[in-house]
This record gives sequence, structure tokens and C-alpha cells, in this order.
Amino acid sequence: NEYKSYLRFYHVRLGYDSNTVMAEDEWIVKENGTTYPIKDKSIRNFERQVSGRAEIVSLCLGENQVIGKPLNETERDFYETAESKLKDFIPCYKGVVSIKDEMSNNHHSDVSCHLESEKIDLSSTLKKKKQKDYIILEDVTSPFYKPSIMDLKMGTRQYSDNMPSDKIARKKLRSLHTTSNELGLRIAGIRKYNVDQCKHQYMDKMAGRQLTTNSILGVFREFFNDGRRIRHDVVAMFSAKVRECIKLVEALKIRFYCCSLLLLYEACPDAEPRVDLRIIDFAGFQRCHLDGEEYSSPDAGLLIGLKSLEDILETISNEDDSSSEGQTSWCSARSSSSQDS
Repeated sequence: NEYKSYLRFYHVRLGYDSNTVMAEDEWIVKENGTTYPIKDKSIRNFERQVSGRAEIVSLCLGENQVIGKPLNETERDFYETAESKLKDFIPCYKGVVSIKDEMSNNHHSDVSCHLESEKIDLSSTLKKKKQKDYIILEDVTSPFYKPSIMDLKMGTRQYSDNMPSDKIARKKLRSLHTTSNELGLRIAGIRKYNVDQCKHQYMDKMAGRQLTTNSILGVFREFFNDGRRIRHDVVAMFSAKVRECIKLVEALKIRFYCCSLLLLYEACPDAEPRVDLRIIDFAGFQRCHLDGEEYSSPDAGLLIGLKSLEDILETISNEDDSSSEGQTSWCSARSSSSQDS
């Protein structure tokens, strides 16, 4: 009740076709482009973000727990034109949200809320964000009680044709001196739940860049070790999903430059085993060359990364738990650098 005077209003623009009726737990759209006012009192940082510079926010729109990512038109184009066969391997796209502070003129410094023992000034938070439009996506972590999450930067090439030349040069150099060059993947961030210690452990992108083709296997082993044992059941489920993903990418003639791969598994010992594998981050995706010529083959760099992951999983599946003994402990607190690009 105390918060009612500071009620926030969010406007959702959904780009579905006219008279489209969504599932019961989603929005019903009567006209394309219709703006719907949605009332919600909370916006917070997405606590389960393990990598990336963009400040992802968590929203509850209706009954849906979703995330908002600063709008990038290339990424929006990807989601709005994505092939249906991709739907099981990418987050569900909900539309675009414009976040507007209807009370900002009168209560600019007063709008705040109490979230998980931390007072957050929402007006200040929104003011710091240059973009007020967000791509709204399914929160793929929401079905998990205690998710262990790994973010892998995928591909041997991690730049698009339209990037500035200096940025392309930096990304080429970074790939050359990390596991991206040979394996087609590198660890961009990890948030692992340790069952034995009842806390999360982290690895940031800077630590991931220091790994070699030899040492990265040990990190994967430790990721799948929940503190009590290596989760061979989880490894087997991931192996099946990776094989399916490889077949899918082989059938697509597009480029997933700069994309990442999220690996999630349920670490809660009282919950049913569950894994998820999603391709994310499509700001660098391309359907054709700069001259407009369409690609005639799949993304070879991404396939190298997926097949390297398949090999890593196979190696771990053939090992016993003793292979993880002596691994270096990770950080128990998140590094501030983990959110940088």
C-alpha cells in the first residue's frame, strides 16, 4: 500500500500479427502495434546474469517472469525473423518494452522500493540507462531452483562485418590468444551452486581468457561437480542437446557471430534433474555478406565450438569422480569485472 503512490507503468509493444491469440499465460494481442499499459511495481537487476556488459533487468509482466535487455535492432531483427526450427534453442521472444516513469516529473528523487533487503532508487536506475527500449525475453533460468550456469562465447570469429575496424582488431587478437582460436569457444562466465557449501561460486570472463586448451577441461569438470559428485546424469543430458544443436546449425546458412551459449542445470538436490541449452546474444548475426550475397554454408566457427563442447562432455562422461580431485576453488563472490565486455 505504501508503494501505490509510486506505481510504475510499463508499456509493451508486441509485434505479432493482427488478431493473434497467445497461450493462456501470455498476452492476447488484438491488433498489431497496439500499446498495452501494464502495471508493475518492480524492476531489478537480473541477479543470474553471469556475463555481458548490458545491464539486464528482471520484470514481472502479468504472470510472466521475463528479462529485459537493452534494445539492439540487429538482435530484434533476428528474433522477429528467426526460423521456427530454432525455437527450442533460443529464448522465447515476447516483444519490445518501453519503460516510462509516469511519476518522474513530480517524484523524481522519491521513487524507490525495497527489494531483497536492498533499497534501489528506480528513477536513478532508469536515468542511468541511455536506452528506454528493451527486448523482452523469456527468463530461461526461472524454472530452476538453484541453477548452475555457464556462459560460453562461441565461434572462432566474434565480430560482425559492420563493426568498427578498431573493435574488429581487438576481437581478432582476443580470439587468437584464447581458447576461441582452437576450440571455437571460451568461458565468459560461470555461476555455480555448490550443494555442500550452500553457496554460489563464480568465474568471470577474465579468468576464462587465461584458460588454455589443456586447462579448460578441468573447469568444465568442476562446473559439473555440485560439491558432492560430478553430475554424470547432467553431462549425458547436455551431450544429447549439443548433438541436436549441431544438426540444427548445420542446416542453417546464417552466421551467429558474437553469440553465446548458455548451459544451465538444476543443482538443487531435492529437485528433479533438469538442463537447458540456449543460444543467446544475436547483435552480430548476419544472413548474408556485405554485398548482399547469401551464405552457401553453415557457420563453421560455431560448429567448431559446438563439436569441441561435444568432445569435452564425452571426455567427462567417461571419467569417474576422482578426476575432479585437486581442482582449484573458485571465487565465492562475484567479481566486478564479470559484467564488463
